[in-house]
Amino acid sequence: MKKTLLCFLFITILGTACSNDNYSTTIRFPYKWLDEPGFGSDIDPERRIIEPSGICFHPSRKTLFVVSDEGMLFEIKTDGVPVSGIQIPGDLEGITVDPQTGFLYVIIEGEDIILEFDPVDQAVTREFPINRQWQGDPNYIQKQRETYDQGVESLVFVPDEDHPEGGTFYAGNQWDPPCVFELYVPLNSSQEKTAEAKILRVLPLELDDPAAMYYDPDTKLLNVVSDADNILVEITLEGKIVKEYAFLGDNQEGITRDDQGFLYIAQDSGGILRVKDLR
Repeated sequence: MKKTLLCFLFITILGTACSNDNYSTTIRFPYKWLDEPGFGSDIDPERRIIEPSGICFHPSRKTLFVVSDEGMLFEIKTDGVPVSGIQIPGDLEGITVDPQTGFLYVIIEGEDIILEFDPVDQAVTREFPINRQWQGDPNYIQKQRETYDQGVESLVFVPDEDHPEGGTFYAGNQWDPPCVFELYVPLNSSQEKTAEAKILRVLPLELDDPAAMYYDPDTKLLNVVSDADNILVEITLEGKIVKEYAFLGDNQEGITRDDQGFLYIAQDSGGILRVKDLR
């Protein structure tokens, strides 16, 4: 009886240890405040940008581009100093950059149209409406007409030199349904002013309100923020969760990282946080 009990205890302890190894995680996102913890590091303390809802770092211009719900696109320096601003009608919710061409791509929520923007000429050059169809459902990405349409909220371009279009886009749909999906956009194969973007696949990721997203070319992972749950997940391009963190900020609707390891968080309630990413 004693041997049986000791054997049971040993197996239980061993199982617990193995479980801890397999499921050990860092809950807190590893970052460092650059100023007073909890208050500092806001590069837009005067709230010049109303309702910032998307942000990206431009690798060749070394600046940040920010879009707002109010239909404005801003270029600012990494310390928040304004460079330029232009009005683009619509509820702008996400922005990303193709590092090869330098063109920016902006998503209009509700209409779910991707706009191509030339930062040199300061002009919209093309538009790519998203076909909502997936697996036979013509309205998989639902279009709400009677209530507020909480559609595509985040957008990121993932370069691929072997892809005919130079890469594909990943987008986060806020609700109806909440999901992350990959898009084929005819950047090279079409010269038309308007060309359709198509859903390639929907990732098997259960995450509410994926409101902010960026791609890390070093880890080859997508960083996706759930505004509803205040968490950040690192996922593979197939949708597998690699790490999950409790995330800082409030109403996080845009996220990007520069080439110096600083992370920027656009908060729809106001302000753009800048912190050191310690990962």
